[in-house]
Amino acid sequence: MKIQLINLTVRTKRSIERIDFSKGVTFLHGPIGKGKSTVARLIDYCLGGDLERTPAIQKEFLAAELSATLGDFECILERTSEDTQSVRVTWSHNENSIQSVSAPLDAGDQPIVGEDIFNLSDLIFFLCDVTPIKVRKRSRDPESPLIRLSIRDIWRYCYLDQTHLDSSFFRLEDPFRGRKSQDAMRFFTGLHSERLNQLEGELFQAIDDQRAKRAAVQQIRAFMAQFGWSTDLDIGAELATARAALDESKHALSALDETRHAETHPTDTLKEKLRSLGSSIDELRTAITDSEESIAEQHALRAELITAKTKASRAAHAGQILEGVAYHRCPECGSDITDRPHSHDHCRLCGTHTSNEELSSLELEALYRDLNDRIDQIADSIERRNREVDRMKRQLKMLEKEKSELDDRLQLELARYDSALIESMRASERDIATLTERMRSLERLQKMPEAIDSLEEEAGSLQGKIDLLRSTCNAERDRLKAADDNVGAISSEFKRILSDVAFPGISAVDDIEISPRNWNPVVIHDDQQWGFWDTGSGGKKTLFNVCYALAIHSVALSNNLPVPNILIIDSPTKNISDDENPELIISLYDEIYKLARGINGKKVQFVLIDSDLVTPATPLNEFKDIRMAGEPNAPALISYYTGP
Repeated sequence: MKIQLINLTVRTKRSIERIDFSKGVTFLHGPIGKGKSTVARLIDYCLGGDLERTPAIQKEFLAAELSATLGDFECILERTSEDTQSVRVTWSHNENSIQSVSAPLDAGDQPIVGEDIFNLSDLIFFLCDVTPIKVRKRSRDPESPLIRLSIRDIWRYCYLDQTHLDSSFFRLEDPFRGRKSQDAMRFFTGLHSERLNQLEGELFQAIDDQRAKRAAVQQIRAFMAQFGWSTDLDIGAELATARAALDESKHALSALDETRHAETHPTDTLKEKLRSLGSSIDELRTAITDSEESIAEQHALRAELITAKTKASRAAHAGQILEGVAYHRCPECGSDITDRPHSHDHCRLCGTHTSNEELSSLELEALYRDLNDRIDQIADSIERRNREVDRMKRQLKMLEKEKSELDDRLQLELARYDSALIESMRASERDIATLTERMRSLERLQKMPEAIDSLEEEAGSLQGKIDLLRSTCNAERDRLKAADDNVGAISSEFKRILSDVAFPGISAVDDIEISPRNWNPVVIHDDQQWGFWDTGSGGKKTLFNVCYALAIHSVALSNNLPVPNILIIDSPTKNISDDENPELIISLYDEIYKLARGINGKKVQFVLIDSDLVTPATPLNEFKDIRMAGEPNAPALISYYTGP
């Protein structure tokens, strides 16, 4: 599952700060209180998490903007300090195909994109081209409806936050979040039976459909045999008799019509109504055309606003980068322009009048929010106009149907006349109607043998579907066996990593078992068993957590498991002294950098946060360290902030 961070932009009241991430390892280091952990928290915040409101965040933070690649899409995830229910997501394949939507954190009644994308989690899975499994909304309730696994459930295995490193094992101990973490592991390893349950349901449904169709064929044949309609020839004979009687009744009605001498009924009122209906239909068609043109214009305007917002953001970044640059030579021809006379309110290069007024961060933020609000307003207007067009189309269909019926009625009224022969004519018309209906029934019945044959063919064709579903069910059962291999691979890799980092208490003769019932790894040494909660010290708990995450991501690369290829670790050496355990720290980072080098050409992107920098023992491509110390050459996250 491809998620790659590009950069994080933090908009504050007085500045715009930016952190660029390496495709390999980005190592943030420096003294405490300079915003290192806040970088990780803001990444999590842009992906739908909660934000710890430190004093600096409370006082200065306005918004965060995370640029990332999700699947094949270039995406920007924006979230202001006030956005507690949604994240603005803009994505594109290229500059000519840009979409933007305010994605709610919780799913609503209406989809935000397409037909089955209801919230931020659905959108991220969609952009990554990954289909999540469905899990119970309330894990302890067997009657609870099935919902999609949330991106937040699997993100716990990609973001190891400092707070829980030594106090929680991926929330598995939590009665509620623990169920979701277990669902995430089942999703990673493929050890879930949702698809098998679905396939078996389809199989049973196909078998029931086949039985129902065959039973229906037998019942219909028995019914038709009671009336002597064994074949379509029997029905054809009765149809010919009814047609002859109908022709005779029509001939009698025609004879009566030829002898009429009374004037026909006036039809002016009916004609006037038809003219009024025709006018209403024309007006509706015009209104529908105008509305559809207006909708097309609003779509174009919304696309322009999205593009304008993107360009404005780029212009702001470019202005920040080039602010204060003084050109001594022309960037086009290289000529020396230092002696060229100029005034401060004109550009030295082109002479264009310039303004010294610059938009502040607050004004820029207001501009972004105004554009977002305008985009959403246009989307709401488009939705309302679409509903109105649908209503007008339904009304048009009803009017056209009414006009058609009145046309038929008008023809009938014009054919009638008010005379002494009216009763005779009505009798003939009743006979004609009766015979016509009988002929229609017989014509439908005449198609019955063909329909029965078709039903038998459908029942036969279902056998192929049944055979395919049976074989697919068997294949799915075999796939679940492969999932056990994935669990075993994680156990083996976890033991290897613990051994290589010299985790205290691990020996070569130990075994590690991971039970899919609770997903808690247990170390078995002779007749002794221990796990995360038995490790004792906070340092060992931290190390246990980090090694388990490394094992999951390592096996994911080797076995193509749907684990996001990113791992953020905030303080991987928490509670581990570099003075007392220098070899342990070096071994741990060696394992991290080993995984960062990739497996079979596939890599994990790392964001590491620690007080001291630990560089790779051998050069590592795409390794970037960022020192955050509140100094001119190593600024804090909010460069001007000096408070707590």
